[in-house]
Amino acid sequence: DPTQCHAVAIDGRAPKFDGGIVTRLDCVIYSVVVNKHAERFYDEGEDVWPKRYAIWGRLVAAQPDQVAYSIIDAKSLDLFMPSVFPPIKADTIEELAGKLDLPEQKLRATINAFNAACGSADKFHPTELDGLTTSGLTPAKSNWARPIVTPPFYGYSLRPGVTFTYLGLKVDETAQTTTQTGPIKNLWAAGETMAGSILGQGYLAGFGMTIGTVFGRIAGREAAAYVN
Repeated sequence: DPTQCHAVAIDGRAPKFDGGIVTRLDCVIYSVVVNKHAERFYDEGEDVWPKRYAIWGRLVAAQPDQVAYSIIDAKSLDLFMPSVFPPIKADTIEELAGKLDLPEQKLRATINAFNAACGSADKFHPTELDGLTTSGLTPAKSNWARPIVTPPFYGYSLRPGVTFTYLGLKVDETAQTTTQTGPIKNLWAAGETMAGSILGQGYLAGFGMTIGTVFGRIAGREAAAYVN
């Protein structure tokens, strides 16, 4: 879809230009994610993170002021890749809400409702779909649903970060660029500039680099053959 992009949820404190995917926050699946009104808006545990991290930038962009907040407790802090920026830390949910400029009572109510919807966490598995789902909560959390009750509590602000767009050059199987009137005889493309020609529904971690590697080799081979 040329109107879409590879957009991840990056730390809200990252630079507005070239914040980079290095500031991506991987805590989402273990957290409760809320918007500026302290309301949940999507299933944080829909699928394993490598298959979902590239949609969260778009989800955050659809929220008021294009901002969201990921809330975790102490038992989840060491389950994901360390963040570039340290999390905001507080001893209570209300204190954390104040530090994140969220409505305190609303965040408390959202966390209480989430906690009440969680069941036993005996089968929790941090790297696999564990089926720990909420009950009677909308939106549901399909996996990794554990009550957020262990202080201290931590929060990150989330902003959308575009890695690359799905609008780019169209190529054929030899990496040669094409137009509506046919191929361009001396132009080949590889990587993010032509990723939209390859990507369909969804995205799996590493596809962008794979496309760049495979089609970079093909494009180089074809361009060299053309010159020779």
